[in-house]
Amino acid sequence: MPTWAVLLVGGVIPAACWGVTAIFQKQSAASGAHPAHYLIAFGAVIAVAGIGWTLVARDAAWSRPGIVYAILAGTTFAIASSLLSFTLWYSGAPISRIAPILSGNVLVTVAIGALFLGEGAGLNMAVLGLGTLLIVAGAILVSNA
Repeated sequence: MPTWAVLLVGGVIPAACWGVTAIFQKQSAASGAHPAHYLIAFGAVIAVAGIGWTLVARDAAWSRPGIVYAILAGTTFAIASSLLSFTLWYSGAPISRIAPILSGNVLVTVAIGALFLGEGAGLNMAVLGLGTLLIVAGAILVSNA
């Protein structure tokens, strides 16, 4: 797959979808949907998508370690989504003020990838440090706008 396609399909489109997801999550909370009901509906759609992918990729083998990691990913995503839904539902906080803080998730991903997955050797630490400072500064500025 060409680099531009990897960045588009694996980066730009998911980032745009996750950004829109936060808007729909806010609208769900603002419409009175309890966080539990949001998670049930959200999870049902993800389950249907998984079934669809399974039908498309019939020759894909199941991997026990892969499934365990998927369960862990789902667990951490459910915790994060639950807490955000609860905050939006209970407090009515504006998503535009919370979203910049959520963007800090990339820092967690990069740190774990570099430290525990051995991906740090290919990173320019000066650029990584500057990018981290800009992300943190941007989150602080936008969340206080």
